[in-house]
Amino acid sequence: MISIVLYGRNDSYGYNLHKRAALSLNCMAEVLTDENDEILFVDYNTPDDFPTFPEAICDTLTDRAKRLLRIIRIRPSLHNQLFASRTHLKALEPISRNAAVRRSNPANRWILSTNTDMIFVPRGSQSLSEQLAALKDGFYCAPRFEIPETLWESFDRLDPAGVIAETREAGEKFYLNEVVYGMDSILYDAPGDFQLIKRDDLFSIHGFDERMLLGWHVDANISKRLVMRHGKIEDALPFVLGYHCDHTRQTTPAHAHKSVENSADDFYHNLQQQEIPDQSETWGLAGIDLEEIRLTDTVNMAYRQALGKAIDQPLKGLIEARYRPESYDLELGTPEHVLPFLVDLFANAPRNTNLVWLGPKDRIYDLFTSCWRHLGFLTDVSHWQDDGEAIGQADTFIINFGLPKKVEGDAAAALMEQFYTVVTNERDHLEGNKEPRRIIGVNAIHNSFESLMQRFVGCSRTPFSARLRHGYLLRSAFVDSQDWTTEMFPGSAGKKDGNIIRSTGASGHIFYGPYANLMPGNYRVDISLSRSWNHSPTSKLHLEIMQGERTIEVVKIKLFGPRKIISLPLQIAARDLSLPIEVRLHSVGKSNVALERVTVKRVRLADA
Repeated sequence: MISIVLYGRNDSYGYNLHKRAALSLNCMAEVLTDENDEILFVDYNTPDDFPTFPEAICDTLTDRAKRLLRIIRIRPSLHNQLFASRTHLKALEPISRNAAVRRSNPANRWILSTNTDMIFVPRGSQSLSEQLAALKDGFYCAPRFEIPETLWESFDRLDPAGVIAETREAGEKFYLNEVVYGMDSILYDAPGDFQLIKRDDLFSIHGFDERMLLGWHVDANISKRLVMRHGKIEDALPFVLGYHCDHTRQTTPAHAHKSVENSADDFYHNLQQQEIPDQSETWGLAGIDLEEIRLTDTVNMAYRQALGKAIDQPLKGLIEARYRPESYDLELGTPEHVLPFLVDLFANAPRNTNLVWLGPKDRIYDLFTSCWRHLGFLTDVSHWQDDGEAIGQADTFIINFGLPKKVEGDAAAALMEQFYTVVTNERDHLEGNKEPRRIIGVNAIHNSFESLMQRFVGCSRTPFSARLRHGYLLRSAFVDSQDWTTEMFPGSAGKKDGNIIRSTGASGHIFYGPYANLMPGNYRVDISLSRSWNHSPTSKLHLEIMQGERTIEVVKIKLFGPRKIISLPLQIAARDLSLPIEVRLHSVGKSNVALERVTVKRVRLADA
């Protein structure tokens, strides 16, 4: 009988969104009684990492609402490809509504275009479906009555029958039932909250106008076009009351002062034609395969089932770990413990994701690939073996630094060369204005691989327990010169004065740092030092450059003038990518010097 069409995304658009949406969805489901009735929610442009909005509030929906809901997911990649350059909006109404109409049950005669903040109170029957059973052909609109925020906040979202009864009573008791008329071609003010349209009519006029990508007037446009078709708007007031959960306490972008909007002249006042020939073959994302999700089989359930199948033995006792300086580079993670956090990153990912795995096929690899298969991904995890084409086609990367045991020796050197291939490929990928791809490091906390990930990837501050660092490539890692001054640390013989580190006159390290990772290549490190008048000429200064635990340069420094710049060559090989660079100055005897600046610059081999 009825396909209710809604749209939204998993964000916080407007005050108390989750409460009013749950109220609305549950109450809509309560008044649908025909076997073909359905609620189509188009989840538009929710980030890939997040569940759709109905999935996020699933625990606040009734069983009836879950059964009736069909969720059609439009991913950010599709929005970015087709529409992002033409709009400032994150969710597009005409695209969403058309996608739902295209995929609605053809057995249903009616499409109800409305929003997720409406409560419908049928008149004369508790079933909206029954009210529409004998309804004559036409286009129907109902007035919108406002419910103040404090009132609808008091409703129990899990008791839709009670909410509908309370709303019916409040409408009369608190004088909410004010009918606000609009122009003849829309009949009532705010017509978009109840527009009952024959499904065949929408197909005949090519759906909602998909040029209207700036917000507002989409409802007025479809209303005027349908008036052209039927000659008038039929009144839905005799058989239904529509109540709107007001949410203007918090200003949203669409309700902001002087917000951008579609041209009322182009799409309403000067409108001449009901059909839209230019979109006749494409409206509703025709021919594009969109994901459909049912709340009777959620991602959360699939996630738990996949973990249960991969982990064959439950934990007995407790896992213990040490996050202390003395345990650096020594901690061994438990693969079964890390697995839920790693799989979580992919629970809501598109099932056609191409994943490339770099690093050993160890216990965490076996567990993860088992979950990957059980979650229904369409392609297998690709274990990279120097296949440049696989890297180019990847959607995301997992760099496994080894779990339960981190990679070392030749295996670590080989993995560093693979890491270098990934980040340089991603740099070229981004220069082609393509979507950034996530880089995930497994066993990349509290060890030498953590600094590598943080230097090249904009990592989230994930907890130690997860053993994961993940994010997107930092383009700053590829600049030809870097200033390390602010990243240097005072040693036992130094003190920091702003960005300058001064010696204290004691023996020991004056400064050290920055423990930076550099891309493979040839560099020159410039250290700018100054001395005071009372600097002792007998003091001994040793400047060192370290790569990991290896000393690669030592220079004895003599300062005779007020300032001196020491330039040292530095060569980084791909296999040594994870070894952080440290510059340090050691003093023996009374010195009075200051570090003013440390810079590193990539140089051509001929200039090095």
